[in-house]
Amino acid sequence: MKLVKHEVSDWTVGQLRKALADFPEDMPVRVAPLEEPGGDLEAPLQVVTGTEVRTFAAGDGAGGPLDESPGAVEEYVTLECDYPSGEYAP
Repeated sequence: MKLVKHEVSDWTVGQLRKALADFPEDMPVRVAPLEEPGGDLEAPLQVVTGTEVRTFAAGDGAGGPLDESPGAVEEYVTLECDYPSGEYAP
């Protein structure tokens, strides 16, 4: 199988704050995850349910730290998501 390189620019907390600055404080945040890298077909919308600071090391499949030296780790703010409240088939 041939692999295609996919590159995106991860947003920082500062970029997210700036992008959300003009929206009301009580506006819900929803996430539209894509079904494949770079795709335009969205999976069902999800809502942000919390945040967590996680530490990732090089080679863990999370994109790795910017510093690729052995043993390097980097912290990321993770937005935790789930389907919106409602009724769903089991």
